[in-house]
Amino acid sequence: MKIPEGYILISKIEYEQMCKQIALLMARVKELEGMLHKDSHNSHKPPGSNEFKKIKNNRIKGEHSQGGQPGNEGTTLKMVKHPDKRVRCKAQGKCLCGTSLDDLSVMRIEKRQEFDMPPKLIEVTEYEVEVKVCSCGLEHYAGCPVNAPVQYGKRLQSLAVGMNQYQMIPFERLQEFFRDYFNVSVSDWWLSKTNQVCYENLAPAEEGIKQALISSAVLHSDETGLRSDGKRQWVHVASTTTHTHYDIHEKRGKEAMDAIGILPHFTGNSVHDRYGSYEKYEHCTHSNCNAHHLRDLQYIEEEMGRKWAKRMKRFLIWSNHLKKQDQLEDAFISVLSQQYDAILNKAILEEPAELSVQSIKRGRKAKNKSRRLIETMQQKKEQTLRFLYDPKVRFDNNLAERDLRMIKVKQKISGCFRTFKGAQVFCRIRSYISTVKKQGYNVLDAIVLALNKQPYFALAP
Repeated sequence: MKIPEGYILISKIEYEQMCKQIALLMARVKELEGMLHKDSHNSHKPPGSNEFKKIKNNRIKGEHSQGGQPGNEGTTLKMVKHPDKRVRCKAQGKCLCGTSLDDLSVMRIEKRQEFDMPPKLIEVTEYEVEVKVCSCGLEHYAGCPVNAPVQYGKRLQSLAVGMNQYQMIPFERLQEFFRDYFNVSVSDWWLSKTNQVCYENLAPAEEGIKQALISSAVLHSDETGLRSDGKRQWVHVASTTTHTHYDIHEKRGKEAMDAIGILPHFTGNSVHDRYGSYEKYEHCTHSNCNAHHLRDLQYIEEEMGRKWAKRMKRFLIWSNHLKKQDQLEDAFISVLSQQYDAILNKAILEEPAELSVQSIKRGRKAKNKSRRLIETMQQKKEQTLRFLYDPKVRFDNNLAERDLRMIKVKQKISGCFRTFKGAQVFCRIRSYISTVKKQGYNVLDAIVLALNKQPYFALAP
């Protein structure tokens, strides 16, 4: 048989091998396209990495309508019982009938209050220090809270620390703020020195916060990268609803967690993502963040077309809804556990067969993202569903992620920390302020206490 021009003759084995190779390459193209489609709604990439495009919202429509809900106190401006000053507004002039209002008696007084800033925001206090000389020639000075001839007070220092370390306003803009609104000039040295004093005074408070986290029943942990001193470092956060602790270390894994000193002594339930270093601490129980699972499932559903991912998403969301409604009984939890197993068992059967072609790469062939997640959720079933069994455990690790999000904001504002010491100052002061805010204390007063060496949460020496 004559072969037409432009055609070549190959064997059946070669043809099958080529088909497998084409299928493998198409799967690889699909995988690479999926990587381009990753954003914050279907992966663990932060929202700041999203391109300028509309991002699909993963939120499930709730049963409540928009706006304030019944029972919500709101933030309406309310009158105070003891205003700083009172001004009487007198009714003067004449009525339309010609009667003078000055001759009429007052029938009632209506109270109206205005909240505003005083015209002069800075108050200067001069201390006259008595100096007495003994007959022996020794001088004695009266006690005075001011040491230098001229200095800024603790409340102004507290404002500078809060604006710089918590509100993340850089030195240059903070100096402009003080000039424009207070008519005072502060130097880089003064700002740095104030931060340093606050950092040193907060050492016992940091230990108190760490001890409170260690003794808590549930602990949320996470970490993120941050450039400091010209190198990539890692900021670690450990948090509860009442306490927050940040620390920075050159390592991401267990070495850093050991050095920080919280997880090695924690015996409660540790909530985190699936990063393996957290699970090396065997003296505590573990819970995986299901928000991470939902994003992974979203990607697998959209980019890989797996139906099991959609079923598992619905199962997790519905289970969390039942917990919020306090509708979980032991018998029902058992049914949910069986449904969880059924979804994953069916998912294994639905997974397409792995393509195997000759490759120059040695070693075990990597499994696709869908298969890896199925096996992970099977192996870590107890960690995934712990929120069903333990009422104290949350569905996700959003508490730690929210606390850590401001670190990325700091990175966007400043780009990095010039020195490692500056990053340590930031982490300790932010730990203190975040904890103060969670417990409802006034931040300005709390920093004043720290500058006076009497911070909240401090352990006795």
